[in-house]
Amino acid sequence: MSYWTATGNTAYRIKIMDVRQLRAFAKVYERKSFSKAAEDLFLSQPTISAHIAALEGELKVPLFDRLGRGIMPTPAADVLYAYCSQVFRAMEEAEAEIRLLSNEVSGRLVLGGSTIPANYFLPDLVSRFLRNHPGVSFSLEESDSSGVIQGVLNGQLALGVVGAKEEHLELDYVPLFEDSLVVLASAEHVQDAGRRLSLDEACGLPWVVRQPGSGTRRAMEKAFEDAGRDHRRLRVASVVDSTEALLRFVRCGLGLTVSSRLAAGESLQRGELMILDVPELHLQRSFFAVFHRQRHQFPATRYFLEFLLEQASSLGVSTRTT
Repeated sequence: MSYWTATGNTAYRIKIMDVRQLRAFAKVYERKSFSKAAEDLFLSQPTISAHIAALEGELKVPLFDRLGRGIMPTPAADVLYAYCSQVFRAMEEAEAEIRLLSNEVSGRLVLGGSTIPANYFLPDLVSRFLRNHPGVSFSLEESDSSGVIQGVLNGQLALGVVGAKEEHLELDYVPLFEDSLVVLASAEHVQDAGRRLSLDEACGLPWVVRQPGSGTRRAMEKAFEDAGRDHRRLRVASVVDSTEALLRFVRCGLGLTVSSRLAAGESLQRGELMILDVPELHLQRSFFAVFHRQRHQFPATRYFLEFLLEQASSLGVSTRTT
């Protein structure tokens, strides 16, 4: 598709690529296969091939090298794909903003959550939000706090909910609520419910801890440092990458741990875990919503952030000020 325009005595032929061709190209680029792209787009393989051939004819460069049964994107394809992503994003933004004119919040929100948010309170919040805004589609990606922050920073995530901050000039953090952290042990291995331990006694026991990028791990380390203890001297029996694994290991008696009371709630109710009182440890951490201050926020992102702030007081001890 093309049209002509003129400026002064010079005529310029402006080429407009068909969006259907661009979507077919992007899918072939992502899947590295004409047949798989056809399946994903519910089109025939000859139709996909025709779209790619039309683009190659318009641009006068090959977009894919055919290597036997496989294909390899050319440098021209790399350039085109980068711009395609911008085009598709702009189209989504335009559609979402237009729908907002009729009070319809819509669009896709790629949300990131560290372990506790992603497993223990975001699913319920997302469900409630979708009941009010069915035109929004969600994708929830779980990682540790560092991974979520990096995803927001590089644009893979529109919004994140994390239990620790990493300061970047491009990021804004909004405090949501304070989490209640507790020292936990297996009820089978510590018989006296509500048992009090000195910090020296606790340090002499084995521990199960989260990986370094975890907000829970950072809060635990800070509590030890504030109490004048080097957390690196702890007897660490195991390092795990999820809260559920952490609680399983502790239930099996492999050591003490620090975890969210929210995450441990069911195990505490069943009597599988118990809370130990270590008076020298002052354990607390906050959850934050994090977003990129320089990136355009879709209506779905803006409205969900507002919803998060409204619901924060019901999730824990609010850290917001008015």
